[in-house]
Parts: sequence; structure tokens; C-alpha cells
Amino acid sequence: MAVLDKKLQDEIETLTDLAYEKFLNNEIEESFILSEQAWDLYPDPKENWNEAYNTASSIVDDCLKIKDFERAKKWLNNMIMVNNNLHLNDEDLNFYLGKYFFEIGDYLKAKEEWDNAVSLAGYRVFEGEDPRYIDFYRHPEKYIKN
Repeated sequence: MAVLDKKLQDEIETLTDLAYEKFLNNEIEESFILSEQAWDLYPDPKENWNEAYNTASSIVDDCLKIKDFERAKKWLNNMIMVNNNLHLNDEDLNFYLGKYFFEIGDYLKAKEEWDNAVSLAGYRVFEGEDPRYIDFYRHPEKYIKN
């Protein structure tokens, strides 16, 4: 895994911080524009940069908060692309996929992804997350109807 040039990393962090501020101020589209600009600064191929995975996961978090599932899917694909190359975040990626599937109501796929995440990292993957996720994982029958 390569290390980003300090100046480039600082530029990316500045854009990411501005995107976060915009999101908090409910300037959603401006936030996503800044996040995309940060993503675009990663040298090609982007899948060589662990930091690119982190940028994409932050965008997915924001997308899920506002229920923009189409945009979330695009950024999940970017996370998959980076992870397929670096294999640094398998359980994290499984957890994100589970969150996505849970939020769109595909509970069977959510359970499958979270089974994978838990098998790799245990229940700690649910720490600090929406309590609905662990509730679902422990009691899927409340959500999945035959």
C-alpha cells in the first residue's frame, strides 16, 4: 500500500472537513460536491489508496443518514473496488453492505453480510452503530417474515 504525499493528504482532509461542515449545516449537495472533489484528488488507480476507502465510507454514512440509497450504492461500489484490491477492511465492508441492505429493507442480504462481518470480527462491528442493527441481528424474525 502506497502512502499519499503529505500535501495531497492535507488537501483531501481540508475538502473532507469542509464537506462535513456543509453536511452538518444541511447543505447536502455542496457537501457531496466537496466529497467528490476529495475523491478525485486520489491518484489513479484509486483502489491503491486505503484513504480512498475511508473517503467513500464517509460518503456512504452521509447517504444512509439522508436515505439517498442510489448514491450510497455508487459509493459502496467504490469501497468494494478499493477493498478488492487492498483487502484491509473485509469485515468493515461487510458491515457497510449490511447497513445498506437493512436500510433498503433487504433483510436477508443484511443478515448475510452481517453474518460475514461477525464471523470476521465478532459483535464489536455493531459498537457505536444504530441500535436497530444489533436488535435486527439478534432477532431477525422480528423483521423477516416467512
